[in-house]
Amino acid sequence: MRKRKTSIQQIILGLSFLSIVAIILYFWPIGRPLTAYALKARSQKLLAYLLVAIGTSLSSISFQTLSGSRFLTPNILGLENLYVLIQTIFYWFSWKLVGDLAFDPVVECLVLIGIQALFFMVLQPMIQILLKQGLMLILLICMALGTLFRSLSTFIQVSMDPNEYDQLQARLFPSFQRMNLEILGLLLMFSVGLVIFYWRKTAILDVLHLGRDTATVLGVQVEREKRHILWLIVLTVSAITALIGPLAYLGFLVSNLTYELTKTYRHRELFTVGSLMGLLILVSG
Repeated sequence: MRKRKTSIQQIILGLSFLSIVAIILYFWPIGRPLTAYALKARSQKLLAYLLVAIGTSLSSISFQTLSGSRFLTPNILGLENLYVLIQTIFYWFSWKLVGDLAFDPVVECLVLIGIQALFFMVLQPMIQILLKQGLMLILLICMALGTLFRSLSTFIQVSMDPNEYDQLQARLFPSFQRMNLEILGLLLMFSVGLVIFYWRKTAILDVLHLGRDTATVLGVQVEREKRHILWLIVLTVSAITALIGPLAYLGFLVSNLTYELTKTYRHRELFTVGSLMGLLILVSG
């Protein structure tokens, strides 16, 4: 046990060192000095990288613990397809239905997070019932709803003006170059609160990793805890999507690399290594 703990500490130190080196090279590239404006812009992007890395790592690892599968990510909940549908409807009506509010980045961010949270809230009565039978049935329903959202988006996009469609596609592809820096402060405070809640749930996640029956024997109220953690995942995915757009494979990549490196079930260590791994990938990329 002590040897394994030392090994994980070495992994954390190694990833921290590599991340620091990557950040230094990001701010001061060899043979190409940056202006003050460029340094400020990169500082804001680095903060976004950090938020996305932590949020993606925590949500993906937590979701895979709940589902019992390393191959599933929060994308299966259909939230990103809902985001695409929302953006498609906004561009289809040329923002007329929401007036000037749509041009305020903070209001737009709150609307996007609110609609995605509302979607999950509508499913709550069904989730409370179906959690007793397992999580897979809920995931199948979310997959079906995600397919419905994608089909509706495609139907609307076919009839869009080409100029509007080009603008829409620019919004739908995840990009750190076009992300909205004006909402970073809001999402930073939001993310700090989410991380605190995730950290408080690490012991519960450690027990849930052992299986439903074992967790019940150990005194965990499985349905309630899964419902709470699902809420954390939904809010995290909504915030990340509102910042840079829908991400497809980063969570899958980060979580599985973390499992292979750490070989542990302790979620505090998984969260730490996963966040550093995500930051290293984003900054280096």
